[in-house]
Amino acid sequence: MTMILSALLVSALLCNDGSTVSAYSFPSRVSKGKHDSINRRTALAQLALVSSTPCLLPANAAENILEARLQENSIAPPTYGMEASDTDIFYPQYFLGSWKAASSTVDIQAPCGFQLFAGGKAAFDSATQKEVIEKDVLQYKARFITQSRGDDASSSYIAADREFNTKEIAKAAMGGYSVLDVPIATPNRFSCVLGPPDGSNLICVDIITIGRKSESLSDEKFACSEVVRQIVSPARRNNPNGAPVPPLSVKEIETISVYTKLDNDKIQCRQRTATYLVPSQTDPLAFKKWQMSEGKSVDVRCYDVLYSRA
Repeated sequence: MTMILSALLVSALLCNDGSTVSAYSFPSRVSKGKHDSINRRTALAQLALVSSTPCLLPANAAENILEARLQENSIAPPTYGMEASDTDIFYPQYFLGSWKAASSTVDIQAPCGFQLFAGGKAAFDSATQKEVIEKDVLQYKARFITQSRGDDASSSYIAADREFNTKEIAKAAMGGYSVLDVPIATPNRFSCVLGPPDGSNLICVDIITIGRKSESLSDEKFACSEVVRQIVSPARRNNPNGAPVPPLSVKEIETISVYTKLDNDKIQCRQRTATYLVPSQTDPLAFKKWQMSEGKSVDVRCYDVLYSRA
């Protein structure tokens, strides 16, 4: 997992039918030094009109697979998977260090209609109003560190600091006490426990990488993508040995990020998340919605992210 976790985590509690997880509200993004209380779906919409408007890049952007998918706004599932060399995303050297990130939502789409969009038209309208029309900007800290390749200490690469970045994005979107525990933080699996300040209704989020790809487009341009299966379940911290509990939500999400180095202290990123439903063996409604989607994305979101060196 990489900085892609930023987009995933704050959409982690959006259920496939948009109705299962809605018992309480989280604080929204920090604005003018304070939190506004809104519904959880709106607060978490950053990890996420029925529009045909593409996530536009310059006309010459379709130079590779990832940029082509982003420029064309493809809603078909990705065809790339995991290769032996795809142990992590290896960022260019200029990413190393600490950054201040400002993420703006450019567009939110429901390609398969509101009935398959998590939360329906009400959730779509709320997210569009707050994030796109009102231009609610999510600001958080990010960090990229040096990692060693296995047992060879002399061989290293630049990677996102998964645990730090996840806690910072969740704190900015949901409040200071949102991430209660991070038991697993590896390139291929990330697990965390989320909850509101009062500690009730804890949620466990498991993010398992099933596809990964990166492409160096030039000395100053870099593209990467991960496809993950995201499983949201009730946390069982008080009864870890209890009977298994069905997940609240299972879906697959592709996140494509295209980075452009503006100078030594600024990096611009265009990011797109595309959410796909998965078949359920225990939930007939979820299975029917998966059939209705015909394998296409049901939720597409585009973001502009500016990284400024801290």
